Amino acid sequence: MHRFVVLVVLLLFPALAHAQSGAASLVAPAWARQAGLERMWFTQISLDRGRGRIAGLNMHVSANQSHTVVQVTHDGRRYVFSQRDRDAFGKEIGVEGARKLAEEKVEEIKKELATAGKADAPEPAVETFVVPKITLYASSHRGTVHTLDGETGRTLWTTTVGNPLYPTTAPAANERFVSVCNGSTIYVMLATDGSLVWNKPAIGSPGAGPAMTADLLFVPMVSGQVESLLLEDPRMPVNVYKSFGRTMVQPVVSSNSVAWPTDAGNLYVSLANAPGIRFRMQATEAINAAPAFLPPDKVLAASLDGYVYCVHEQRGNIIWRFTTGERIEQSPIALGDSAYVISKRGNMYAIDVPTAAERWVIGGIQSYLAGSEKRLYCLDTRGDLVILDSATGSRLATIPGLNADLPLLNTQTDRIFLVSSTGLVQALRETNQPFPLVHYMIEQQQRAARPMPKTAPKTGAPTTEAPVPATDPFGAPGLGVPPAAGPPPAAADPFANP
Repeated sequence: MHRFVVLVVLLLFPALAHAQSGAASLVAPAWARQAGLERMWFTQISLDRGRGRIAGLNMHVSANQSHTVVQVTHDGRRYVFSQRDRDAFGKEIGVEGARKLAEEKVEEIKKELATAGKADAPEPAVETFVVPKITLYASSHRGTVHTLDGETGRTLWTTTVGNPLYPTTAPAANERFVSVCNGSTIYVMLATDGSLVWNKPAIGSPGAGPAMTADLLFVPMVSGQVESLLLEDPRMPVNVYKSFGRTMVQPVVSSNSVAWPTDAGNLYVSLANAPGIRFRMQATEAINAAPAFLPPDKVLAASLDGYVYCVHEQRGNIIWRFTTGERIEQSPIALGDSAYVISKRGNMYAIDVPTAAERWVIGGIQSYLAGSEKRLYCLDTRGDLVILDSATGSRLATIPGLNADLPLLNTQTDRIFLVSSTGLVQALRETNQPFPLVHYMIEQQQRAARPMPKTAPKTGAPTTEAPVPATDPFGAPGLGVPPAAGPPPAAADPFANP
């Protein structure tokens, strides 16, 4: 009888059932603590869940904006002093002010120890952390762009672009701008408040979200073309790269290069802030996932042929290939001197980058979320959060009952973001890591090494020819190397079949 009453209530009040389901999807603090984690924050992205879903997310770790924190720890307690703290007059105390307060706290603790007759006790530990600004950008299918502070979950701004009936891509961001494509129109906004800077029709139908360097915007097209525009002046022609196959994956960016794959099995790597292709590498089958940069000079790509390719970022030669024997449809993960890849069958492989040797393999893994020095955080095939030992691959803990059907792959920090397509975002961290551990940061790129074109194209007539013929990857065999440098050795020819 009791079950019958509950069933009737849920049928008559579906909103109550939905609310209970949403509440259950939050990570319980007790479960998190058992796994050595803490929930930093959770929030809801601005979208109409009845009419739209999240289209994509992007995380930006700033190389220019940060703040300094001085931490004093003693006897299991910690005291934090930030340069953003304010004095009695409402002014920020700055870095020196934070250090002074930390020194005063250390002296206070020493006096307390001396008074208690514990003068020989260990002195307080003082640590200084530089915390970069971390920002999450989310876009919905109906054209909403929502921006969150990655450390607090606070909403920074929200705006809407384009036509809600047109598809919207995942966003891209750098230090100054944010960009999305709505339909076939490119929108660029200020990262500070979301105000529109410019919009422009693309030369075709975007196949995925754009990518952004310090100076340029790269927009992949279904036709295989990748349009490159100046962020400061989109009327200036930069380049249109013609690729073999369709470009249906959002390009990825490093400090010096931009890389994108095609469904014809080609990996293209171009210069980040000047016109020109560095090289093209060809796999035997399609590459359906974004590549990954491994500092200082490597690019990793995974193909449906079951291979993981490690390629030199500047020269384009294949350093090694690792075969899993299984189709790979997810991006490889570069972390320290290790590479991780998850196959279609749910097997996760750990590869030693210097030797290309297999370290371990574990089954039942669906996607990667984040990692720290000793732990990897993944979703398993049941949708649970699983914690792996990075050295052995053994399972350390599991948190069940999550609502995270939109995994955010975070290779830049150790923060774990659980995102649902309906807009619920949760942020977790390790208990002993109050400040983010940054693995990889895109440093401020240098300005263009070669001059940009000086004339704008006529309206309605975008250029389709590369302005620097010497870097045409389909022309001379130099593959982007100036003619004076000569062709590369045959063994390093990236056009050669693997």
